[in-house]
Amino acid sequence: MRIGRVVAGTMALAAATIMATSESAAASVTPRIGSDHTYSGRQNTPSVPLHKGIGVAQHQYRIAVYTGNTADAGTDANVYITIYGTRGFVGPVRLDNSENNFEHGKTDRFTLGLRDVGRVKSIKISHDNSGKKPGWYLNRVAIDVNGDHPRFSCYRWLARDEDDHRTWVKLRRA
Repeated sequence: MRIGRVVAGTMALAAATIMATSESAAASVTPRIGSDHTYSGRQNTPSVPLHKGIGVAQHQYRIAVYTGNTADAGTDANVYITIYGTRGFVGPVRLDNSENNFEHGKTDRFTLGLRDVGRVKSIKISHDNSGKKPGWYLNRVAIDVNGDHPRFSCYRWLARDEDDHRTWVKLRRA
C-alpha cells in the first residue's frame, strides 16, 4: 500500500515538473505580439504570432483602432488591449507594429493570433502613460474575428490630466 502511494506521488511530481518546464520553455520563445517573429512548433514554418502563455494561436483577430481628431489626440505611450468573450478573455496584449501608431486622426490596424474567447462581449483598452505627451483621445475600436464584427465606441480621453484621470477604459460591444 505504501509503495503505491510513493509511486503515485512520484508520478504526480514528475507530471507537474514536465508541465512547468513546458510552460517556461514556451514563455521563453514567445515573441511580443505585433513583432515579425512567429512560432509554429517547427523551425522555418510560417505561423501567426503567439500570445505569451497561451500556446498555439487559434484565431486571427483583426483590430482597427481609431484615434480622434482633437488637438493633441495622439499618444506615444504603449497601448494594450484585453478581449473578453463568452469563453473567457485574452490579454492584456500590446498593440504594436512597424508604424508610428496612435497619432492624431489616424486608424491603426493590427492582426493578432490569439486563442478563441468565443463571441466577443467587451474590451479593455489602456496605455502605460509613457512618453512626452501620453494623453490619448480614442474614438473607437473595431474587431473582426471569424465572421463576427463587434464595434466599441469610446470618444473620450485616456489621460491622467483629462476627464476622470484614467488611462484605461472598459467598453461593451455596441
